[in-house]
Amino acid sequence: MNQETCMVQIARYFMQFTQNESCGKCVLCREGTKQILALLDDIIEGRATMDTLELLESLAKAVKLGSLCGLGKTAPNPVLSTLANFREEYLAHIQQKRCPAKKCKALTPPEIDYDKCVGCMLCLKQCPVEAISGELRKVHEIDVDKCIKCGACKSVCKMNAIMGV
Repeated sequence: MNQETCMVQIARYFMQFTQNESCGKCVLCREGTKQILALLDDIIEGRATMDTLELLESLAKAVKLGSLCGLGKTAPNPVLSTLANFREEYLAHIQQKRCPAKKCKALTPPEIDYDKCVGCMLCLKQCPVEAISGELRKVHEIDVDKCIKCGACKSVCKMNAIMGV
């Protein structure tokens, strides 16, 4: 199982915290952090474009420069730092619609871990759209084009072999 960390989600975590802690007195901190959070959500959910990335970076810089207090001036730092050091991860989210760390559900294709699947057929029987195929005691496959990521297969898999749903 992948134990990597999604840096976009890390930036979002810190932005959520600072957005909640904002006193609301200055517009840049109050509204800017809210908008940065929404842009990070768009990236994580697969709705972002390259324009989103440009807007995220310029807005983060504006909040940093224009905020009145220390919280507002430092709130965008995790975003700016991850953009500077992990830009390729943001680009993967936006351009390739995939999360390299496989942590963003909307950007992670469903798959079955071949090392864990024992071919019990529980997932196959549970899938409402027949996206899973396979034979008894043989590793199963998920058709990513059919899968609706409902999680029904994962909920019955006793081997924890289903990922990305």
